[in-house]
Amino acid sequence: MLTTLAFLALAAKPTGIAVIVNQESDSASIVDLGAMTAVHIPVGKGPHESAVSPNGKRAVVTNYYKPGVGPGSSLSVLDLDGKKEEKRIELDKQAMPHGVQWIDDRTVVCTDEKNKRLLQVNIESGKVDREFVTGQTGSHMLSLNQKANRLVCSNMGGGSIAFFDFKSGEKLDIVSTGKECEGVGIAPDGKTVWAGNRAEDTISVIDMASRKVIKKIESKGFPYRVQFTPNGKWALIPHATSGELVVCDVKSMEVVRRIKINLPVADPSPAGVWPYADSNYALVTVRNANVVALVDLRNGDIVGAVKVQNSPDGVSMRPVR
Repeated sequence: MLTTLAFLALAAKPTGIAVIVNQESDSASIVDLGAMTAVHIPVGKGPHESAVSPNGKRAVVTNYYKPGVGPGSSLSVLDLDGKKEEKRIELDKQAMPHGVQWIDDRTVVCTDEKNKRLLQVNIESGKVDREFVTGQTGSHMLSLNQKANRLVCSNMGGGSIAFFDFKSGEKLDIVSTGKECEGVGIAPDGKTVWAGNRAEDTISVIDMASRKVIKKIESKGFPYRVQFTPNGKWALIPHATSGELVVCDVKSMEVVRRIKINLPVADPSPAGVWPYADSNYALVTVRNANVVALVDLRNGDIVGAVKVQNSPDGVSMRPVR
C-alpha cells in the first residue's frame, strides 16, 4: 500500500531511503524521504531492528518476539527496489534475533537473545556460518567495527558488554557496565565503546584497548540505543521515558544537547535513531506517535515527521550512492 507522508514545518527537504520496523504491525516501512511515500511490507512476528546492505539493495529485519505469541525466530530479507520481502530465513532453537549488522553484501551478524549467542548468517544460502557464544543473559544489541576487528554485544541480564575478536571469533572479555545494558556502539575510530544502561540511567564509555570503563555519564530517561554520526563527533542516544535524543561529544565524553522530541502526543517515546551521512540530521522513531521524526542535530529542531505504522522501533538508511 502506497501512503502519502505528512511533513511538519519542513525546513530542509530530506532525501534517501529509510527502513522503519513497526513492532505491533509486524511490518517494515520502506520510506522514500524525497518523494514523501512509503510502502509497508509484512514481515515476521514482532520485528525490532533493521539494517541496509552496503550496496543498498537489500535490508534485513530481525523478527524478534511478539507478546502472547512467542519468538519470531527469523530474518526477513527485503528487496528495497522491488519493495517486497524477498525471503524469510528461519533460525534454529527458537532464536530471538534482535540487533543486526551487515558484514558485506552477502552476510549479516545478529544477536540471538534466547540462546546467548551471536549468529553470522549467509543471506544467499540462509545458513549460519558461525556462532559467537556470549554465555550471557539477554544478549540484545551488537556493534561491529571491522577496521578495529571487534564485535561487541550488550547483555541486559548481566548488565555487561561481551567483546569478541571478529576474525578469530575468540571471546575476549565480559565487561560490567550497569543495570540492564541495552544500547551499544563502537565509535567510528574504534577507540571507545558506548553503552546505555537503561535501568540505572547511565551511559558507560569503555576504552577499547584496556576494556575498562573510563567514564560513566549520569543521564536520566532510559538510555535506549547508541549510534554515531559518520564524522565520529557525536554519540546519539534516544531516551525512551524522558522523550529526548541525547547528544554526547565523543571526544570530551560529555552531554552537549538534550533534544526534546516535541510531537503532538503525550509523553513521546523515542526508540531508534539513524544519522544522516552529513552528520547534521538524524531520523528518530517515536513509538507512541507512530512516526519517524527528522531532527536537526545542530540546533535541536524537529523539522519533519513521517507517519509509519504501529510502534516503530529500529531504523536504518540506504548508504549514500
